[in-house]
Amino acid sequence: MNTNKAVLPLIFLTVACASPVEYRYARGGPELIKNEEGHVVGQKEMLRDATTGEMYENIVYFTPRRDETGKIIGYEEPMAPGVVLRDFNGRRVGVRYNDLRSRGTNPRSDGVTVIVNPARAE
Repeated sequence: MNTNKAVLPLIFLTVACASPVEYRYARGGPELIKNEEGHVVGQKEMLRDATTGEMYENIVYFTPRRDETGKIIGYEEPMAPGVVLRDFNGRRVGVRYNDLRSRGTNPRSDGVTVIVNPARAE
C-alpha cells in the first residue's frame, strides 16, 4: 500500500511532463504595437494550442534604449540569452548577450553589445 502512494505521484508527474504544449500562430504572425510617435514599442501574438484549440494572447513590450543625453535611440526586446536591439521601425539591428564571466570584476555591466549598422549608399 505504501509503495502505491509513492509511485502514484511519480506517474502523474511523468504524464504531466510528457505532453508538451505546442502553440501556433492563430493569425498570420505577430502584430506590431506602435506609440503616438510611430515607434514600434512592442508586439502582440495570437497563439493557438494545437491540441485543444485554446487561444492565447502574448504581448511583449520593448524597453527604450537611451544615449548619454537621454534621447531614445532604439528599443530592446528581452530574449532568453540576452536582448535583441531594434530600431524605431522594429527591425533587428543588434544583440546584447549577458556574459556572466565578467560579473565578478564588473557587476554593473549589461553584457556584450553587438550593433550592426546597415551600409549606406554614397
